[in-house]
Amino acid sequence: MARERSPERDKAKLMWLESGGQMKLKDIAAALSVPESRVRKWKSMDRWEDEFNGSVSGDSKGSVPNGTNGNAQKSRGAPKGNKNASGNRGGAPPGNKNAVGNSGGPGGPYRNKKALKTGMYETIFLDALEPEEQDMFDQIDTDPLAQLEEQLIMLSLQERRHMKRVKLLESGLTDEERKTKQELMQRKDKVPVTSPKTGKEITVPLLTEGMKVTEITTVVTSKLDKILKQEEALVKTRDKKLRVINLIASLQQEEEKLRIARERLELDKYKVLGHGGESGGENDVDDEDDDGDDLDW
Repeated sequence: MARERSPERDKAKLMWLESGGQMKLKDIAAALSVPESRVRKWKSMDRWEDEFNGSVSGDSKGSVPNGTNGNAQKSRGAPKGNKNASGNRGGAPPGNKNAVGNSGGPGGPYRNKKALKTGMYETIFLDALEPEEQDMFDQIDTDPLAQLEEQLIMLSLQERRHMKRVKLLESGLTDEERKTKQELMQRKDKVPVTSPKTGKEITVPLLTEGMKVTEITTVVTSKLDKILKQEEALVKTRDKKLRVINLIASLQQEEEKLRIARERLELDKYKVLGHGGESGGENDVDDEDDDGDDLDW
């Protein structure tokens, strides 16, 4: 059931309108013994300002006056008759020559490799192969089983390398790294020279610059992280190897099924041809009997 409208709501509005919009909301709240926040809410919901300015006629009977869309304001846009954009068709002004002679550029050369990074999505053209690649191209065995067997060999070698790296890392679980810091410093050196006056050899101090070791740091790092990374790579390699083995096994099974099917087909053909020969032999015997009957006759 809807809550009954408070009578103080209309009283507060009437007090504010009769004061010409000058009466403070806190004074209205004190006079009606209601919180100031409630009076402020009534003023907003019943749009006292609009009614005071003449945009709303009549008293408000609900939370939102009739003929209004809540607190939403309609955007008016440019005033009627405004000619600020008259004759503006958009784009560059007529006669603009900023892009004269710019055809957009020829782009990259045909088959260029300027955007090549890893080569994973590189397009390979047969007529652009190097001599060594052309020889390899002619020697590559494209048989699926041969390709899988070659992949299995490569994965086995990769697996062995991972195992060797893990073994080498486990042999020494710590890795020492020595860092040396050198700075350019000035120093005085005594240089022997011959005196031009006396002709005797004397030592003269000479200011020179040179690099001098000022700090030596030894950092001991654990190889556990490196071992874990190698073991993770080893697991991935073994997973790939297992998938290749399963593919080889399934391919061999399919070839065996195909071989058996061909043998059965050949056997069926042989049986059909064999039955045909026996029937032909019976016909020959019948012919001989016919000849015998002719002789008796």
